[in-house]
Amino acid sequence: MNLLVDPLIRVETSEGMTEMSLPALLESLGQDRVERLPGLQLHQEDPFHVFLTSLATAILARDNKSDPVQTEGYWLEGLRKLASSAGDDAWTLVVDDLSRPAFMQPPLPAKDHEKLSLTAATPDALDVLQTAKNHDVKAARAIRPHADNWIYALVSLQTMSGFLGRGNYGISKMNSGFGNRSIVELVRSTRPGRRWQDAVVRLLPHRESLLNDVYGYRSDGLVLVWVEPWDGSTSLRLSNLDPVYIEICRRIRLRGRGGTISHADAVPAQTERIAAKELKGVVGDAWLPVDLGDRDTAEPKALTVSPQGLTPDLLRRIVFEDRLRLSALQKPLGDWNEALTLRVSVLVRGQGTTDGFHVRHIAIPPKVRMRLFGPPERRDPLARLSQEGISYAGRMLSGVLRPAAFTLIQGAPGVIKYDRDSAQAWWRRFATRFESLWSERYFPWLWSVEEPIDQDAALLQWATMLRDDAWLVFREVGNAMPMHAGRKYKTWVHAERAFWGALYSEANFPFLKEVQHEYITAN
Repeated sequence: MNLLVDPLIRVETSEGMTEMSLPALLESLGQDRVERLPGLQLHQEDPFHVFLTSLATAILARDNKSDPVQTEGYWLEGLRKLASSAGDDAWTLVVDDLSRPAFMQPPLPAKDHEKLSLTAATPDALDVLQTAKNHDVKAARAIRPHADNWIYALVSLQTMSGFLGRGNYGISKMNSGFGNRSIVELVRSTRPGRRWQDAVVRLLPHRESLLNDVYGYRSDGLVLVWVEPWDGSTSLRLSNLDPVYIEICRRIRLRGRGGTISHADAVPAQTERIAAKELKGVVGDAWLPVDLGDRDTAEPKALTVSPQGLTPDLLRRIVFEDRLRLSALQKPLGDWNEALTLRVSVLVRGQGTTDGFHVRHIAIPPKVRMRLFGPPERRDPLARLSQEGISYAGRMLSGVLRPAAFTLIQGAPGVIKYDRDSAQAWWRRFATRFESLWSERYFPWLWSVEEPIDQDAALLQWATMLRDDAWLVFREVGNAMPMHAGRKYKTWVHAERAFWGALYSEANFPFLKEVQHEYITAN
């Protein structure tokens, strides 16, 4: 089960299904022959893309090459060079000699061999997901796994995990063990090969810039962190590493015999593998934005996505680099003229749970590209409008929909009590449905605004769209609520009055009153 020579990875190409070794996969990506990797789950796609991009970048940089289109033989030689004295063990899934490395599995000292205990009987149980929530992947799902299921699970676990109790420390590329690692990348093609090629071409100069930065990286530093023995109590410094190092954070070993994998064992660690806690995740990861904070004195830290996930405001901040520092992977090359897509994914974690896997793809039309990535005089007016658009949505939610919804939920009381637990579940349905509607329309609306921007006209259009969404949600969720028949008419009358009264109040959207008659007549 050697990734370098055995066809362990299922690949769908234009010619049909096949299986490839890792070097063959890299060659096929360079030829843009890969349609998809069938064994790859949604939350594993970006981590594995980062893994493949980092490998190729490290190999090309050592050869002073920049073209990711290379032969299988070239990649085979390069991958073996990265492993150095570890040899092919570094690319083999099961290595019985625990003092030697295995793929994404560090060598262990003899004193720890007997301490290994079962940690997972399936790849899904090994994966970075703890308790499935807000996504469809359930633990221990793959009862008869393919070898590539174990490959993807190892990459996901070792490169994306945070703190999970004593002995299970997280990666260096997030802000603290309870943070998360966003993967943010601007792409011009969703095809695996084109995306990978573009990422490698941009990562090469990014790597070069990191060598001249404050981190202390070495051009001949360690790339495959798992080839170094790990006793669980020592950490590697950044000065030991290549800028595109592929890290591990758990002391895992796969077990099996006869060409099959039976389970994974693990032994706890006493500290993180990479000594970089004080940097708060700011280690030069090209896919992870740096949060600059709200004050000039704030200390930079890796972006951590909250349990609310990829909210429209967070996506707006990423798009406009608002209090964030982006890298080459979040920007286009000068000769890119196509429509672009900003891909953002993150697995939001709690204490021992998964609060949700979130992914968003924001389409950026060609006519918008020059405004976003051009001079400030073209970008800044659109950025200001984007902030106002978010503000309007918040005002429509809290200032208009909320009082109307609570009037409906509580049966038109004399005084609305917003803190009653009994009303919160229904209110969450209103709020969630409203955000799902307007968030899908937010960026298309923003991109539709022509230059020079007439902010008043653009915001009038946006406020009208928000009003329509809020009214739709109000009627939709309201009609689904159980309601006492004798009070239904009175409740609806009061709730509708609350909606329109709040909408046209001076604190909210008085300018929409001019189109009140036209709108009510039409609806």
